Amino acid sequence: MILVVVVASCLDVALSHSDVGGPSFSYNTMSLDGPENWGKLSPDYKACGEGKAQSPIDIVTANAVPNPSLDNLTRVYAPTDATLTNNGKDISMTFDDLEGHSVAPGTILVCNPDGTMKAFGLKMIHWHSPSEHTIDGQRFPLELHLVHASEDGHLAVIGILYKIGDHDAFYDQLEDKLRELKTVHRVAAGVVELKSLQKRTGSYFRYMGSLTTPPCTENVIWNILGKVREISAEQLQLLTAPLPHKDNRPPQPLNGRTVQFYNPPNRTVSFQTI
Repeated sequence: MILVVVVASCLDVALSHSDVGGPSFSYNTMSLDGPENWGKLSPDYKACGEGKAQSPIDIVTANAVPNPSLDNLTRVYAPTDATLTNNGKDISMTFDDLEGHSVAPGTILVCNPDGTMKAFGLKMIHWHSPSEHTIDGQRFPLELHLVHASEDGHLAVIGILYKIGDHDAFYDQLEDKLRELKTVHRVAAGVVELKSLQKRTGSYFRYMGSLTTPPCTENVIWNILGKVREISAEQLQLLTAPLPHKDNRPPQPLNGRTVQFYNPPNRTVSFQTI
């Protein structure tokens, strides 16, 4: 069981690497503070080097185990005041009420191994480009992470992969604010409509993993949607322009973990890799 205080600290890291006391790190491979050396930067980052259930991973579809007892990842997100932050490593979105307190715009229900359902509130969104997870070795231009936390402090993340194509309505409402992030570190985005992020989920992959940034804490429930969405080249450029580098951790060893696969009954498998 993960203590709430521990997970709160993990969320702080996920929300803003630059605001916490841990050592700085980078995504530059083969550098002293790059992904291969994160575990050596601090005792608090030990799991990054020694953990056995790390994220991201390469999802091999032929090895995924169908599990029809999983849930539909039902989620409802309300329009909410949001803030965009560029911490120099990635772009994130957090949610606040009128008093500036963090709020959860909505929840997802996750099926426990015993068949019971558990609610996780949406805490933040962030992006990685190119994608951190790969499917059958294929990497995508962008990956969105919807980070959720339960009342007892556990984490569940929904990952959405994107390919270049049509404009996505969710990003249309953020274009002016993303342009501002080129010159400032934080922008009030106003009320953001999250409806397009709660579209009915078809197939998805589930496995137990970790945060993909230090301290790389494990026991995170990962749900990678099988259907790859589209984003325009212009929208992708707006998301990546404020950052000086790519911000994806390389895939980590599976180490015997099972990747489960869910597809709604009587539905055609929806995962796409082209």
